[in-house]
Amino acid sequence: MQAMNLLYSILVTCALAAPTGVGPGESPMKIDELLPGPAGFVVLHNTSADPIHLGGWSARACTGSGSTELAMLPAGSFVPGHGDYLIIAGGFAGTAEANLVVDSVAGNGLTLLDQSRQRVDSLGFAPHSPCRENREARLCDHLSLGRDARSTDTDDNLSDFTCQAPRPDITPTE
Repeated sequence: MQAMNLLYSILVTCALAAPTGVGPGESPMKIDELLPGPAGFVVLHNTSADPIHLGGWSARACTGSGSTELAMLPAGSFVPGHGDYLIIAGGFAGTAEANLVVDSVAGNGLTLLDQSRQRVDSLGFAPHSPCRENREARLCDHLSLGRDARSTDTDDNLSDFTCQAPRPDITPTE
């Protein structure tokens, strides 16, 4: 019994001492799909079985060498385990219900910051985008940039994102 108490104490101490931020590719929250523009959208995906509270998180649009806030996720926002959070632009004509509406999905990339302003994930599709992870993803006309079905994140946008038709549940109906 004493050994179990000692083990429990060590585990609790380690958990409390562990850093709260995680490095890129380590967070279960991913930028999973993105279509830029005034009719665009962003899908954030939770790869874990546990819900993630997103209140106070920020989605930032990269432009030039900096970034501007695309959206501050409101208090009470969360993503269920293996679920999605959908941000749409005002001109989006799809049928999916959005979690948040913004004017436009502008810029040359997107970065997701947690409530402590630590970078959780990024997607850049221009060579000098500050959102870029290693090599930039390549945009394709009328297609979104999306990860594979497992939301693989190797911290290389060119490897992680491919051009694909938007998911059927969020396909714009223009």
